[in-house]
Amino acid sequence: MVTDFSLNDTTQIEILKHLEITSKLLSRVGTELSSTQKNSMIYAMPDLGIAQNGTRMLGGFYTGACYCWNSDVPFIPVDATVNVCGTAVYRLKEKISVEEFRKRLDNVMRNRETYLRYATTHLSTQILDTIDLERADKFYWNYNVGNHFVILAEQTSENSELPEGQYMIVHASAIEFKKDNLKYGLYPIKGNWYYDDIQTIYDYKENRYLRYIYGEKAVQFSKLANMLQEINKDRNRYFCKEVLGELVGEEVINLSHYGMPTNNAICVGCQWEQDNFTLLTSPRNDIYLVHPNLSSKNTIKLKDKQITLTPHGLGVMLKNSNDKIKYLDDGILIGNKHLKKGESIDIGNDVVIRTNGMYLEQVKQCIEKVLTKCPGTIYGQLHQLFARTKYGDFDYTRRDI
Repeated sequence: MVTDFSLNDTTQIEILKHLEITSKLLSRVGTELSSTQKNSMIYAMPDLGIAQNGTRMLGGFYTGACYCWNSDVPFIPVDATVNVCGTAVYRLKEKISVEEFRKRLDNVMRNRETYLRYATTHLSTQILDTIDLERADKFYWNYNVGNHFVILAEQTSENSELPEGQYMIVHASAIEFKKDNLKYGLYPIKGNWYYDDIQTIYDYKENRYLRYIYGEKAVQFSKLANMLQEINKDRNRYFCKEVLGELVGEEVINLSHYGMPTNNAICVGCQWEQDNFTLLTSPRNDIYLVHPNLSSKNTIKLKDKQITLTPHGLGVMLKNSNDKIKYLDDGILIGNKHLKKGESIDIGNDVVIRTNGMYLEQVKQCIEKVLTKCPGTIYGQLHQLFARTKYGDFDYTRRDI
């Protein structure tokens, strides 16, 4: 089953029908392992959209949803490609120029020693023994790859609950637990610690499958995912403090939006911790900080844990309103893009950010719609001054940018 908190735009309507199949497959696995009827539930968020990861979508998992299942025997659907990702927001004690911020950022990201110092002092010996720190191409500060970023922003509104001043915002996951760590990495990569235990069930009529591990390996997987939440928060905290140095002020937000809230649920692109959260928009646009309403319908109970599901952004949609998603024998068709396992969507070319081309007022209207689905109160609006992404550095204070 699917609980729909989405905005029901054309992309989400297209995705929702595929999530119904994912839910049926999750229920089938739970039922077969338990030898009794088990069900699943997928919570589709207002920013439900296209995932960058082709492997994930081939397995039936999209960004902006929480996937939950019941089973007497522990199992994990591995194509959710679990890692842990999140955002952190820090206040600066005093304002600095964009050039000064860029200089501080370069001193950390271009200085290998800062990364090595983090790894050797904050990761356990057990983990360090599984990664090759000499490989600078595999283990490094990854704040400008994929959809990760570092932003310097400013709060200027007198009516805001958030104090005026500058803020550093980061978005990243722990690269130490991805495909290049075969002993502890959570991605379903050939040769890793659970790969040979992957099972597969099929729905041939729909060209669909679901891959999973169960039993002790699933228990170990959940424990690693739980541990990784704190590692990633600590990683973001360390990085921000290294960049800001004596200017680092209070930690405003440090929250996961990708991971496992319980051992039978996976959130992909949505927060679950009952805390203030960032609502990301798009390059150049303001970033919003929100108090969630903990008594609304998006507050649910998973096992004995109360969680509040909140969107982490505004999502990615199909490029054209008439585009479709089709599962094929040898991959998946997203609009006109044919993807196979291991391939990625090019956001901006194959698909677009939902707020692409919107004016400020249109973005605000979109956010209002989001907050009717997952209620909350905006308490901060951060105007971007500078951003570092995989596409380069962007100084939004310059008129020619």
